[in-house]
Amino acid sequence: MGGGSYFKVKNPLSKALIYLILIVWFLFTIFPIYWIITMSFKDQSTVYVKIPRFIPFVDFKPSVVAWKHLVGGVKGGEEAVFTLSALGFRAKYLRNSIVVALGSSFITLIFGIMAGYALTRFKFYKWKNDDIAFFILSQRMFPPVALAMPFFLLFTWVHLLDKTPSLILVYSVMNLPITTWLLKEFFTDIPIELEEAALVDGCNRWKALFKVIVPIAVPGVAVAFLFSFIFSWNEFLIALSITFQNAKTLPVQMAGLTTLRGPQYWDIAANSLVILIPPLIVTVFANKYIVRGLSLGAVKQ
Repeated sequence: MGGGSYFKVKNPLSKALIYLILIVWFLFTIFPIYWIITMSFKDQSTVYVKIPRFIPFVDFKPSVVAWKHLVGGVKGGEEAVFTLSALGFRAKYLRNSIVVALGSSFITLIFGIMAGYALTRFKFYKWKNDDIAFFILSQRMFPPVALAMPFFLLFTWVHLLDKTPSLILVYSVMNLPITTWLLKEFFTDIPIELEEAALVDGCNRWKALFKVIVPIAVPGVAVAFLFSFIFSWNEFLIALSITFQNAKTLPVQMAGLTTLRGPQYWDIAANSLVILIPPLIVTVFANKYIVRGLSLGAVKQ
C-alpha cells in the first residue's frame, strides 16, 4: 500500500466530519482577524453595546472615525480633522518600527550565520561546541523585564536614549541566540564535502560560507530572519523603557490609546491592522522558503 493511499478516507460520513472539523477550525482561527476589521469600523456607541454586533450594514452602520483618528487629529470629541502634522507623527512611528525591525534582523542574521557556521565547522576543545550552543540559547531564556533598567541606565550614560540605534542594538542582542541556534541546526545538515570542494577550487572560508553554504541554507535563513523580524516588530517592554518620542515604535504608540476614559477599542483595532500588514507582507514573500525551512530535517532517511 502506497504512502498516499494510507491517508485516503473512503467513508463519506468520515470525510464530511473531517471537512466539518476543518471548517469550524478555520472559522475559529479567522474570527479574531474578522473581529479586528469590523471593530475598526465601529464608533463608541456601537462598541459598548451589551450584545456584540458582528455584521456590518446589518447589525451596525460602519463608521470611519477610527481611521480618521489614525491619520488626523481629534477635535470636538469624535470628529477628526485631517492634519499633516498628526499624519507625520504616525508615519514616524511606522518608520521607526520598520527601520528597527529590519536593521536588527539583518544584523542578527549576519552574526547568527557566522556563529552557527563556526559551531558546526570548527571544534572547540576548552569549551565544547554543544556547551557553547546551549549557553547561547540560554540567553534567550533570560526575562527581558530584568534588562529594562540596566539598558535604561546604560543608554542614559552613553547618551543614546530615545534613539533608533539603541533599539536596533538591543533587539539584535535579544534575537541573536535563537537565530544562532536555528542556523546551527540547518548548517549541520549541509554536507561538509560541498564546502571542501569549494576550498579546493580556490575559495577561502568567507567565500565558501556566503557563496556555497548560505545559498543552500536559504530556507533556514528565511525562517531565522522572519522570527527575528516578528520578535523585533512586536516587542513592547524595552521600547517603552528606552524611548519617549523620537524613537517610539508602533506597539508603544498603540498602548497610548488607552486613556482616562478607558480603552479606545476602535482606534486600537485600526492601529492593529496597520501593525499587522508588514509582518504579513514579509511572510507572504518568504512563504516558500519558510515552509521548506520549517520542514527541513523532519524526515530522516
